[in-house]
Amino acid sequence: MKHLMIILITVSLIGCTDVPLTSSNPGLYSLPEGSILKLNQALTIPARKARTGIQYGKPTRGVDKWHPYCEVVVNTLSDSQATIVPGNYRVTKIRRAQIPYAGTQPDGGNLLASTSAAGLTIAQSPSYAWLYKTTVSLESTDYPDIRQIECGAVFGTGYDARHMTVREFEETVGKVITLVQATGTK
Repeated sequence: MKHLMIILITVSLIGCTDVPLTSSNPGLYSLPEGSILKLNQALTIPARKARTGIQYGKPTRGVDKWHPYCEVVVNTLSDSQATIVPGNYRVTKIRRAQIPYAGTQPDGGNLLASTSAAGLTIAQSPSYAWLYKTTVSLESTDYPDIRQIECGAVFGTGYDARHMTVREFEETVGKVITLVQATGTK
Protein backbone atom coordinates (compact mmCIF):
# COMPACT_ATOMS: atom_id res chain seq x y z
CA MET A 1 0.00 0.00 0.00
CA LYS A 2 2.85 2.38 0.87
CA HIS A 3 4.49 1.79 -2.51
CA LEU A 4 1.20 2.41 -4.29
CA MET A 5 0.79 5.76 -2.51
CA ILE A 6 4.34 6.81 -3.45
CA ILE A 7 3.67 5.94 -7.10
CA LEU A 8 0.38 7.87 -7.09
CA ILE A 9 2.00 10.95 -5.54
CA THR A 10 4.92 10.79 -8.00
CA VAL A 11 2.58 10.59 -10.98
CA SER A 12 0.55 13.50 -9.58
CA LEU A 13 3.67 15.66 -9.18
CA ILE A 14 4.79 14.94 -12.74
CA GLY A 15 1.49 16.46 -13.87
CA CYS A 16 2.46 19.72 -12.13
CA THR A 17 5.18 20.58 -14.63
CA ASP A 18 4.93 23.34 -17.25
CA VAL A 19 2.42 22.92 -20.04
CA PRO A 20 4.53 22.07 -23.10
CA LEU A 21 4.60 24.53 -25.97
CA THR A 22 4.32 23.21 -29.50
CA SER A 23 5.91 24.18 -32.80
CA SER A 24 2.51 25.47 -33.93
CA ASN A 25 2.22 27.59 -30.76
CA PRO A 26 5.76 28.60 -29.70
CA GLY A 27 6.64 30.80 -26.74
CA LEU A 28 6.87 34.55 -27.26
CA TYR A 29 10.53 34.23 -26.22
CA SER A 30 11.18 32.32 -29.46
CA LEU A 31 10.71 35.41 -31.66
CA PRO A 32 13.78 35.95 -33.82
CA GLU A 33 15.69 39.19 -33.25
CA GLY A 34 14.78 41.63 -35.99
CA SER A 35 11.08 40.77 -35.80
CA ILE A 36 8.82 43.82 -35.92
CA LEU A 37 6.03 44.83 -33.55
CA LYS A 38 3.93 47.18 -35.64
CA LEU A 39 2.04 49.59 -33.38
CA ASN A 40 -1.22 50.32 -35.19
CA GLN A 41 -2.53 53.07 -32.91
CA ALA A 42 -1.03 55.65 -30.57
CA LEU A 43 -0.57 54.68 -26.92
CA THR A 44 -0.63 57.24 -24.10
CA ILE A 45 1.84 57.15 -21.21
CA PRO A 46 0.40 59.05 -18.23
CA ALA A 47 2.42 61.90 -16.69
CA ARG A 48 5.14 60.75 -14.27
CA LYS A 49 4.82 57.15 -15.48
CA ALA A 50 7.00 55.05 -17.77
CA ARG A 51 4.49 52.44 -18.92
CA THR A 52 1.05 51.82 -20.34
CA GLY A 53 -0.83 48.57 -20.74
CA ILE A 54 -2.61 46.48 -23.34
CA GLN A 55 -5.05 43.79 -22.23
CA TYR A 56 -8.00 42.01 -23.84
CA GLY A 57 -7.02 43.61 -27.17
CA LYS A 58 -7.35 47.20 -25.92
CA PRO A 59 -5.05 49.87 -24.49
CA THR A 60 -5.40 50.36 -20.74
CA ARG A 61 -3.58 52.40 -18.10
CA GLY A 62 -3.52 49.51 -15.64
CA VAL A 63 -3.44 45.76 -16.10
CA ASP A 64 -4.73 42.78 -14.15
CA LYS A 65 -1.66 40.55 -13.96
CA TRP A 66 -3.81 37.49 -13.18
CA HIS A 67 -4.78 37.52 -16.87
CA PRO A 68 -2.50 37.76 -19.94
CA TYR A 69 -1.27 41.35 -20.34
CA CYS A 70 1.41 43.45 -22.00
CA GLU A 71 2.93 46.74 -20.83
CA VAL A 72 4.87 49.04 -23.15
CA VAL A 73 7.75 50.75 -21.32
CA VAL A 74 9.65 53.93 -22.26
CA ASN A 75 12.97 55.29 -20.93
CA THR A 76 11.88 58.75 -19.78
CA LEU A 77 9.54 59.88 -17.01
CA SER A 78 7.87 63.08 -18.11
CA ASP A 79 5.89 65.71 -16.20
CA SER A 80 3.28 65.57 -18.95
CA GLN A 81 1.68 62.65 -20.73
CA ALA A 82 3.62 61.17 -23.65
CA THR A 83 2.27 59.55 -26.80
CA ILE A 84 3.93 56.51 -28.36
CA VAL A 85 3.29 56.96 -32.07
CA PRO A 86 2.19 54.22 -34.46
CA GLY A 87 5.12 52.69 -36.30
CA ASN A 88 7.55 49.79 -36.48
CA TYR A 89 9.40 48.64 -33.34
CA ARG A 90 12.24 46.17 -33.91
CA VAL A 91 12.94 43.31 -31.47
CA THR A 92 16.56 43.49 -30.25
CA LYS A 93 16.62 41.12 -27.27
CA ILE A 94 14.28 38.80 -25.35
CA ARG A 95 14.47 37.78 -21.69
CA ARG A 96 12.27 35.55 -19.53
CA ALA A 97 11.69 35.65 -15.78
CA GLN A 98 9.64 33.87 -13.15
CA ILE A 99 8.99 36.23 -10.25
CA PRO A 100 7.26 35.41 -6.94
CA TYR A 101 4.04 37.41 -6.83
CA ALA A 102 2.98 38.93 -3.53
CA GLY A 103 -0.77 38.88 -4.13
CA THR A 104 -2.92 35.80 -4.01
CA GLN A 105 -6.18 35.20 -5.76
CA PRO A 106 -9.14 35.21 -3.37
CA ASP A 107 -9.74 31.46 -3.80
CA GLY A 108 -6.01 30.65 -3.41
CA GLY A 109 -4.75 27.57 -1.64
CA ASN A 110 -2.78 24.47 -2.59
CA LEU A 111 -3.27 20.95 -1.31
CA LEU A 112 -0.21 19.18 0.03
CA ALA A 113 0.00 15.42 0.42
CA SER A 114 2.61 13.34 2.21
CA THR A 115 2.95 9.74 3.29
CA SER A 116 4.36 8.33 6.50
CA ALA A 117 4.04 5.20 8.61
CA ALA A 118 0.81 6.71 9.94
CA GLY A 119 -0.67 6.90 6.43
CA LEU A 120 -1.57 9.63 3.96
CA THR A 121 -1.82 13.21 5.24
CA ILE A 122 -3.53 15.95 3.23
CA ALA A 123 -3.36 19.59 4.34
CA GLN A 124 -4.24 23.01 2.94
CA SER A 125 -1.37 25.48 2.48
CA PRO A 126 -1.28 29.12 1.45
CA SER A 127 -1.20 29.76 -2.27
CA TYR A 128 2.12 30.80 -3.80
CA ALA A 129 1.76 32.63 -7.08
CA TRP A 130 4.37 33.30 -9.77
CA LEU A 131 4.50 35.95 -12.47
CA TYR A 132 5.83 34.45 -15.70
CA LYS A 133 7.06 37.43 -17.74
CA THR A 134 8.70 37.77 -21.16
CA THR A 135 10.50 41.07 -21.78
CA VAL A 136 11.09 42.08 -25.39
CA SER A 137 13.60 44.93 -25.87
CA LEU A 138 12.65 47.28 -28.70
CA GLU A 139 14.17 50.05 -30.79
CA SER A 140 12.64 52.41 -33.32
CA THR A 141 13.33 55.61 -35.22
CA ASP A 142 9.56 56.26 -35.03
CA TYR A 143 9.80 56.69 -31.22
CA PRO A 144 13.46 56.54 -30.06
CA ASP A 145 12.53 56.64 -26.33
CA ILE A 146 10.96 53.15 -26.50
CA ARG A 147 12.53 50.60 -24.13
CA GLN A 148 10.54 47.34 -24.17
CA ILE A 149 7.27 45.51 -23.99
CA GLU A 150 6.70 43.19 -21.01
CA CYS A 151 4.11 40.43 -21.42
CA GLY A 152 2.99 37.75 -19.01
CA ALA A 153 0.51 36.53 -16.43
CA VAL A 154 0.43 35.42 -12.80
CA PHE A 155 -0.22 31.74 -12.18
CA GLY A 156 -1.41 30.38 -8.84
CA THR A 157 -0.67 26.76 -9.73
CA GLY A 158 2.41 25.16 -11.20
CA TYR A 159 0.42 23.05 -13.63
CA ASP A 160 -0.81 26.03 -15.65
CA ALA A 161 2.35 28.16 -15.28
CA ARG A 162 4.23 28.99 -18.48
CA HIS A 163 5.51 31.88 -20.51
CA MET A 164 3.14 33.58 -22.92
CA THR A 165 2.86 31.99 -26.35
CA VAL A 166 2.88 33.90 -29.63
CA ARG A 167 -0.83 33.10 -30.07
CA GLU A 168 -1.63 34.43 -26.56
CA PHE A 169 0.38 37.57 -27.32
CA GLU A 170 -1.65 38.17 -30.49
CA GLU A 171 -4.90 37.67 -28.56
CA THR A 172 -3.75 39.97 -25.74
CA VAL A 173 -2.73 42.88 -28.00
CA GLY A 174 -5.55 42.39 -30.51
CA LYS A 175 -5.40 44.95 -33.33
CA VAL A 176 -3.28 47.36 -31.28
CA ILE A 177 -0.05 45.59 -32.36
CA THR A 178 0.67 43.39 -35.35
CA LEU A 179 3.56 40.93 -35.10
CA VAL A 180 5.79 40.50 -38.16
CA GLN A 181 8.27 37.71 -37.45
CA ALA A 182 11.72 37.90 -38.99
CA THR A 183 12.67 34.95 -41.13
CA GLY A 184 15.27 32.58 -39.76
CA THR A 185 15.79 31.10 -36.32
CA LYS A 186 16.76 32.74 -33.13
